[in-house]
Amino acid sequence: MSIPIRRWTTTEAMPQRILDAATAAFAARGFSEATMADVVDGCGAGIGSIHRQFGGMRELFMAVFDRLVADVDRYVAAATDTSHGDDVTMFAATTHAYLEALWLHRDVAVVFGSDDGPAGFARLRERRLCDALRRWTPEVAADPSPQDQLLLRMLGAILAEASSLVILCDSEADVALISDATTEAIDRLVR
Repeated sequence: MSIPIRRWTTTEAMPQRILDAATAAFAARGFSEATMADVVDGCGAGIGSIHRQFGGMRELFMAVFDRLVADVDRYVAAATDTSHGDDVTMFAATTHAYLEALWLHRDVAVVFGSDDGPAGFARLRERRLCDALRRWTPEVAADPSPQDQLLLRMLGAILAEASSLVILCDSEADVALISDATTEAIDRLVR
């Protein structure tokens, strides 16, 4: 009779389990109320392991945010084909994909849409959205004129407001309505 060998989780899987547990803790309790004990309970890792891999709660929050941004970026890239259509049509398709991706990840996106984050996070979130807009509208972003920089900021404000609404939607049909209204507003602004 052989004794079964216990297999522990691979080291590659542990960071994902930690991030999953941190995501659940932030989604359930927010940044300021979530604790390292919540993360430990959710993933089974020791507190020392979590600290070695990520640091404290601020670093975990940022790692969860980075993972969300990467997931949204992948979704947008997969959902849009940048080889067809004019710039306005492509931006509309990207906007729809972006808002849909946020809705699909609304359980954690709602945490990042709130004012409950570490110091300086709101500014970082705004900067990340501007970076995305620069990728999605290279012709506007490349122009350093005050007019185009104002346009870029206005687009960011419209998308930020639409994002805030989308992550609170109960149905995909509501997301589509907000997405359509967003692209119509942007179309009026840029034409």
